[in-house]
Amino acid sequence: MPRSVAVFDWLNARTRQIAVAAVGLSLLLAGGYAIMLGNELRYSDEHVYLELTQSLVDGRGFAFGTGATAYRPPGYPFLLLPFHLVSGGNVFVMRLVGVLCLAGAVWFGYLLARRISPVAGALVAVVTAAYPLFVYTATTLYPQIPALLLLLMTFEFGLRARDRWVWAIPSGLSAGLLTITVPSFAPTLLLLVLFVGWRARKAIVVLLVAAAIIPVLWCVRNAVVMGSFIPVSTNNGVNLLLGNNPDATGSSGTSVDVSAYERRAKELDLDEVGIDKFYSDQAVEWIKANPGAAANLYAAKVAHNFAYSDTLKTEGQGASDLLAALSYYPLLALALLRVMVSKRFPLHRVDKLCLWAIVLNVLLLAVFFTRIRFRVPLDELTIILAASTVVAWWDRRRTA
Repeated sequence: MPRSVAVFDWLNARTRQIAVAAVGLSLLLAGGYAIMLGNELRYSDEHVYLELTQSLVDGRGFAFGTGATAYRPPGYPFLLLPFHLVSGGNVFVMRLVGVLCLAGAVWFGYLLARRISPVAGALVAVVTAAYPLFVYTATTLYPQIPALLLLLMTFEFGLRARDRWVWAIPSGLSAGLLTITVPSFAPTLLLLVLFVGWRARKAIVVLLVAAAIIPVLWCVRNAVVMGSFIPVSTNNGVNLLLGNNPDATGSSGTSVDVSAYERRAKELDLDEVGIDKFYSDQAVEWIKANPGAAANLYAAKVAHNFAYSDTLKTEGQGASDLLAALSYYPLLALALLRVMVSKRFPLHRVDKLCLWAIVLNVLLLAVFFTRIRFRVPLDELTIILAASTVVAWWDRRRTA
């Protein structure tokens, strides 16, 4: 028996145990790194999320200072809230949100990928647990790892709903939480609906209703407190402007200088909602006036989605570029290979869902600006496609 076949059979008989061990490995790696970091905050966004959580703890509601806000999506601060209450604001304890969510993502990545093959599930679990970008991001006060878990839960429960509609409830609720955590992933729910299929009409209706509950409640809060209809948050305008102005590049992100626009907004004495609209209008005006430059910029932002390094606003802080490249590009190459050999080895339903979710979200992210951490949930889908390639190769070896 060829050695590769023996390894495949060994993995196939122990996939669940391997996935459980991968969850433990994830807790060990990410938890250990969190211990090393302690209470240090490395990025400005972490201070923002901590301030919003502190506001909730103090009874001021979702606010900066004494003023109510909708500047950031509320999902992540609300997720941090119980950990803040239990620990008295200890940063290390709040890091455990990401650590636990990554462990959950390891398990749900396994569940989703085992639909392709039990071996694919085991491979995805192990790679997810050890993937450097995931470990690094899980220990920051960023919403991307919780968003990864919610995305996987939405997909796994949604696919189960094709056979039993009741699973549409947790899938929809996960999608709703994902929407108020990282709103750019909201359109992915519509993609899932296509994969659930028209034959499961009851499941689709339940899924969409469940997904709408939490975002609608937040929109009602915004209308009452902010006096305006705000779909999740008021930072879409500044994000659109950061990615669409004369000085923006494919990789500039938040490093681009928009101080002139900020001064003009201050001169106009606009409130938070007015500032959001002003920034959006300025970005749209620039796009309309410079369609060629805007198209080239958009293409550069799409390309930067697949970069291994960012130009950080806070210089000198970031994961090793070499480690990032060595861990990401082999996975990306395997994922691309899966697409290239799809005629000979037809894509599984999960392969197709992951592929189209990547394409959709890469194109959506580039409308604004791209950051490697924004890509984190998509890297998990890339890992699933890469594992599918390995399994297709192994199956060929076994049947040869």
